Amino acid sequence: MPLVYLVGLAVVLEEAFWRAGNWIGGWVARLPLARLFEKMIVALPPWAAVCAFVLPGIVLTPVKLLALLAMANGHAIAGLATYIVVKLASAALVARIYALALPRLLEVAWFALWHGRVIAFKNVHLDRARATRIWCRIARAIDDGRRALGQAGRQLRRALRRTPSSSSGKPTPYMVRVARRFAAIRRARRIDPP
Repeated sequence: MPLVYLVGLAVVLEEAFWRAGNWIGGWVARLPLARLFEKMIVALPPWAAVCAFVLPGIVLTPVKLLALLAMANGHAIAGLATYIVVKLASAALVARIYALALPRLLEVAWFALWHGRVIAFKNVHLDRARATRIWCRIARAIDDGRRALGQAGRQLRRALRRTPSSSSGKPTPYMVRVARRFAAIRRARRIDPP
């Protein structure tokens, strides 16, 4: 049973990094140089697409190992920060390449076979993790946090709308009162001996 939880945790973390990487990759894809990179990825033949898909993981694995080594040698924060940044960068790159090259990747027989198996394995373990009580509690807490943030954002927007402003460049009565109050406080501080 503990191994099931461990595998579930690994799958959940990988899914979280994959989603974050997908979001980062989508944001980076708006850049002109990234568009050129994407056109090149889409035009790749199947075997080259497999190489492009696997290459970021291979290239960044030594950096992840160095981050783990740094943590083992007493540089826990630097090692963990490096590991997270490299993991996110790797996930962003791999997720974007995966999204762009999936039709070409599925043309390779062994990739298509293992792709189906890996996706099925991931879905089974994600479903098991989602069925646990702790997952439901965490999901509820996240939903509550999102609602609270949304409510705070709405209150802030309402407060900002209520704040008087003038587009003509002249100070509003509200701003004049604030300025007078500020000036009175400054004068009081200069008069009071320290």
